[in-house]
Amino acid sequence: MDPVTISLAMGVASKAFSAIKQGFAVGRDIEQMSGDIGRWMGAVSDVDNAEKQAKNPPLFGKLFKAGSIEEAALAAYAAKKKLEEQRYELKVFLNMTHGPGAYDELLQMEGQIRKQRQQTIYKQQQLRRQIGEGIAWLFLVLVVGGFILLVASIWFKKAHADGYKYQPKNLTRQQKINNGTIILPVMTTCRLKKQKTYKGKIGCIYQGANRTFELSFQDVRIGCVKNFKCKLNPNGKEPSIDQVMESLRSISK
Repeated sequence: MDPVTISLAMGVASKAFSAIKQGFAVGRDIEQMSGDIGRWMGAVSDVDNAEKQAKNPPLFGKLFKAGSIEEAALAAYAAKKKLEEQRYELKVFLNMTHGPGAYDELLQMEGQIRKQRQQTIYKQQQLRRQIGEGIAWLFLVLVVGGFILLVASIWFKKAHADGYKYQPKNLTRQQKINNGTIILPVMTTCRLKKQKTYKGKIGCIYQGANRTFELSFQDVRIGCVKNFKCKLNPNGKEPSIDQVMESLRSISK
């Protein structure tokens, strides 16, 4: 519901409320003013429905009509405050002229009017909004899809003009590294931690950053190097001397 429709509903409510006040002033009973009361309640129901719509707008409206939704929400809020004042005055009039039970009857009547309008007017409005939003989304998809097809068609014609055939460019190793095709391992410095000799062989245990461990076997005449660059393997388990000895025995067999 747009701000103009809310203003029209408030106009109906104000005219009906003025007629109700005049009726109370001249001593008319509720039955004689049922038409004016019904129009006022219908307008109140319309404003409440407009406020609900403004608080929960459709997705298309959020994306493309945010300004109109905010304007409608402010108009509905101002109208609701004005109607609350009228409701209070109406309650005072009824309590003074017909007793407290009259206002309760009025609330029951208002509930019936709201239910009737929900089943007739508001459901139809909701259906029209859903159909309109569906058409708008379909139109948007067709426009965007048509634009994509147009761009693709132009590119295709340009790519195949004069027998041109696209050939992918061969990338260098550094370019492949830069675009992520080749992922280099993270390296660290592994330093000699322990060594064990057995029958001409030597087992070397190295440790690097973040508990990276490496195990290598060399001829005893070559020995273990002090350090070397190794692949980072964090949270590793340090090889035990027993494992080293067992490995050396298997090598010596």
